[in-house]
Amino acid sequence: MRIHLYSGLTMTALALVSCNEGAPVAENTVPSGPALTELPVSINATMVGLIDNSADYIWTVGNGDLPQDELDWDLVRSATYDMILGGQVMKVPGGGEFDAQWTAEESWQEWSDQLTLIGQDALPLAEAQSTDVEAWRAIGDRLIENCEGCHNAFKPELPSEGILHRSTERESRGVSMFD
Repeated sequence: MRIHLYSGLTMTALALVSCNEGAPVAENTVPSGPALTELPVSINATMVGLIDNSADYIWTVGNGDLPQDELDWDLVRSATYDMILGGQVMKVPGGGEFDAQWTAEESWQEWSDQLTLIGQDALPLAEAQSTDVEAWRAIGDRLIENCEGCHNAFKPELPSEGILHRSTERESRGVSMFD
């Protein structure tokens, strides 16, 4: 189940980003329609469904809960792609009350680009199946700084729209995400 969820989220983000204005178009291809100018969900839903859930995998490895097999590493790698794509998806307004206002701000665009860079920096660690907890922790710390900085600037109250990200029972008991 978890593979399908993250694969689906990553593929959805990839599809959304590839439709985004300014996306490179391969030579000898014809665009199929207008560029994506609005997400089909709010930015809040995107944050919870794509960013929050994927961040957990990055933070988990940074806290020393290491993947145990290829499947686990695929989940971590998928999470890094979600960060890369998610940063760019977050630049497109969705249907949320403040989405257009937020995405119009230059600092919002910068926070989003930083999220993409964090994912890009995490990807080589995931591809190498790095067990360097300190390197993962540094990525996780940057991710926390990015999330908190953006939230402090744009959305200090949590949660919103009734969208919650609750810890699973496994997480609250300290049981590995990878068991």
